[in-house]
Amino acid sequence: MCSKKSFETGMILLLMIVVSVCLLSCGDVDLDIDEKQTEEPLKFIEFVLFPTAPYIDKSYVEKVPEEEVVVRDLDFEVEKAAIQEVYRAFIKAYVEEDMTALQNTLDITAGIEYGSTTGIVYGWHNVRTYIQTNWSISDCKGDPNWELTDFYIRPQHVRVPWTEASARGQMFYYLPDRVLVEDSCYNAIGRFYFTKKSGKWRIQQIDGSQYFADDEYKVP
Repeated sequence: MCSKKSFETGMILLLMIVVSVCLLSCGDVDLDIDEKQTEEPLKFIEFVLFPTAPYIDKSYVEKVPEEEVVVRDLDFEVEKAAIQEVYRAFIKAYVEEDMTALQNTLDITAGIEYGSTTGIVYGWHNVRTYIQTNWSISDCKGDPNWELTDFYIRPQHVRVPWTEASARGQMFYYLPDRVLVEDSCYNAIGRFYFTKKSGKWRIQQIDGSQYFADDEYKVP
């Protein structure tokens, strides 16, 4: 009997200790919250609820001039190097007629365009067929060390929900030769449009409709 009473007494004491600790902890949390409260959340609430109120100081809300957005969001040298690497991989895969490697350099989602001497080829299925046809009728020679020039880079959400870029570089073109039996292949400057999706740059258009050259996005 004594053992049972001792056990019940012990449980009651343990329960009282637990309750006391909880109450103290709750009190500490309230005090801690009161001490750590800053005026920033209040400022934010003021700004959201009364954005046009003249008597509220909104100087703490940062205003970023549009012309600074590009400089702030992009590291030009890093992006240029990544774009150049994709371009070189594209040229190498094209010369070696490696479709798998070539596809890895292209953004084959909706919007891919490939310029030719007779017009623009739209859609990945048509672009792939066009390239394979060109491979079957002529061998183009290119240098993977070709350099892109005239970079323009726009951060995401300015026009589209991804970072985009335009640049100019050597490209392969086929000119049907009406005199000779075989078609001829020549190199000329092409206009490339790049997209950066999932952290990786790819070529989406060559001599397509999305190429841009806005002075405010010119890479210094």
